[in-house]
Amino acid sequence: MNKQVADITEEVRQENRRQMRREIVAVFVVAAVMLAVNFVVQSRTVHDFWAGLWYSPSEQMATLTTELELTSTGERILKATQPVLEARESFNEHCDSHKTELSLLGCYTEGKIYVYEITEERLSASNKVTLAHELLHAAWERMGPSEREEIREMLAQVRSENEEWFETELEAYAENEQTEEVWTRAGTKLRELPEELEAKYAKYFRNRLKIVEFYDTYQAPFRELQARSEELRKLIFATKDAIERERDEYLKAVEALDAEVAEFNECAEVAGCFETDEEFETRRAELTEAREKLLEEREKLNAKIDENNARVEEYQANQMMLGELTDAMNSNVDRL
Repeated sequence: MNKQVADITEEVRQENRRQMRREIVAVFVVAAVMLAVNFVVQSRTVHDFWAGLWYSPSEQMATLTTELELTSTGERILKATQPVLEARESFNEHCDSHKTELSLLGCYTEGKIYVYEITEERLSASNKVTLAHELLHAAWERMGPSEREEIREMLAQVRSENEEWFETELEAYAENEQTEEVWTRAGTKLRELPEELEAKYAKYFRNRLKIVEFYDTYQAPFRELQARSEELRKLIFATKDAIERERDEYLKAVEALDAEVAEFNECAEVAGCFETDEEFETRRAELTEAREKLLEEREKLNAKIDENNARVEEYQANQMMLGELTDAMNSNVDRL
C-alpha cells in the first residue's frame, strides 16, 4: 500500500515537472513570437508601407512619380515620405530656405520630401530631378552601416574621377555631409558610373539614365546661354583690341593726310610751286583719293564698332536671361 502511494506521489511530481517545462517553453515561445511581431512592426519596410498606405499625391506629383520609373522599393520609400510640390512661401517654411544666394530646390526633413515647384517651362524637368534627388536622401537614411560603407568606397572613386565638377557641387556642404551629397548627385546627374554603383541605384530606379536626361534637359538653357555668352565675351574683347589698333592707325593716317593737304594748299598759294597744271591736278587727285579711302576706312571702323556694340547688347541680354532663369530656381526670390 505504501509503495502504491509512493508511486502515485512520484507520478504527480513528474507530471508537475513536465507541466512546468511546458509552461516555461510556452513562455519562451510567446516571448519569441512577441519579439518577432515587434521586429516586424518596427521594421522600416513595414513602417514605410503603413506610412505610405494613405498617401494621396496631387495630380502633378503623381505624374512626376510615374516619369521617374521607380522600382517597387523606390515607390514604397517615396510614398512613405509623402512628397509634395510647394510654392515659394510654404516651401521656405518647410525647408528653411532663407539664403538668397543659395538655390534650394528640395529637402528631405523629418521623414518627408518637399519640392519647390518650378513653373518656368524650360526648367520644369528640374522638379523630377529634385524629387529623385530627395528620394536618394531617404534611401540613404534607410541603409545599414555596412551598405553605406560599401557605397562610400564606390563614391570615393566617382568623386576622384569628377573632382572639379564635385568641387562646385559640394562647396556649400560641410565635410560630414558630402558623401551623402555625392550619392544623391551622382545618381541623378552623372551619366557614366561604375557597374557596381549602378546596381545600387537600380534598387530604386528602373532607368536611372532617364533621370540624367531630365537633368540635361533643364540644364540646357543655362549651358546654351553660358556658351553663347562666353563666345560673345571673347569676340567682344578681341574686336575691341582690333578696333583700338585700327582707330590708332586711322587717326595717324588722318593726321598725315591733313599735313599733306596743308602742304598742298601752301604750295598752291605760291606761284611756280607746281611746275604745271597737270602736276597740280595729279597731286590734288591723289589727295582726294586718299581722303576717300580714309572715309571708307572710317565707315568700316564705325561698322565694326556698331557690330561689337550689338554683341555687347546681346551679351547683356544673355546675362539678364541667365539671371532670370537662376531666379526662377531660387525660392528666396519673389518674381512678382
